[in-house]
Amino acid sequence: MLDIDNKKVTHFMPDYAIQKRKPKIAILPPSDNTQFRGCELYSSAQEYLTQAFANTGSVELVERSQLKVLMEELKFRAGVSGDIDLQKFAKIAEKVDFVLVGSISKAYINVRFTPASSWTDKKGKTHYNPASCNEEGEVGLTLRLIQFPEGRIQKAFSMNGRAKNYRGQDNYCRVEDPCGLLNKAIENAINNSRSEIFDVFSVYGYIYKTMTNRKNPKERIAFITLGRSDGLKEGSIVEIVEFVKERDPVKNIDIITPRIVGECTVSETDLQSDRSICIIAEDYVDKVLTGHAIKTSAPKGFWQKLR
Repeated sequence: MLDIDNKKVTHFMPDYAIQKRKPKIAILPPSDNTQFRGCELYSSAQEYLTQAFANTGSVELVERSQLKVLMEELKFRAGVSGDIDLQKFAKIAEKVDFVLVGSISKAYINVRFTPASSWTDKKGKTHYNPASCNEEGEVGLTLRLIQFPEGRIQKAFSMNGRAKNYRGQDNYCRVEDPCGLLNKAIENAINNSRSEIFDVFSVYGYIYKTMTNRKNPKERIAFITLGRSDGLKEGSIVEIVEFVKERDPVKNIDIITPRIVGECTVSETDLQSDRSICIIAEDYVDKVLTGHAIKTSAPKGFWQKLR
């Protein structure tokens, strides 16, 4: 071990990464002040978000019964408010690591009627295009993932989705099911962000020791708290990260985000089921220290398998 192997990082690390457990999340229905509030889009958004987070396989969700109790104690009215009393939530939400709150920022429906038309080709044959109606719904969600007990914003999501309907029509267009169209747009908005959700909740661990080749300091290995039980095998790539507090100059809020420091390649998984050795890539050997967090990468085709 060289001097660099005795150094430790000083950055913030979440408890769930240290304890290597699934973070527990409470997903609250977003507020909705759009003209389509009667469609109860907030309820659909909560359901689709719950499914998306559950499908990551790396989080624990607050059960519906417990969530109902939390909302009652917070006097949180579904669809009305997108904010909570952070101090009160921290006191009553036992072992909850994150809460997802926010709002439906926009909801629009556009309708376009195309009258019937006809045209004649070069051979003199007449073709007819029937009248048609094109409906398009668009929805936007602005969400914040707040970490407890610190009350920091771990991630801000901006989700947008559209849904379209096309049908034949004789005289004019009228949206037959605006709520159904917008609910589909909500579903698409969340589906479009599933990879982003997965990336936030990869399986986390940390580096508990490093060693360096004295003859060649560019050769370093890291001992990590992830292993076969976490899906790692020889040749797996693990990302090395640190959690950084950044200031969003537009929203004027602090956001805690994992920043990639480097990566290493797993070379040995026989230490224990939850321990491995990985070879630190040469480009990052001077940046990696004991105490750095590590996380798995989203497997190729993961989201496609869920569809």
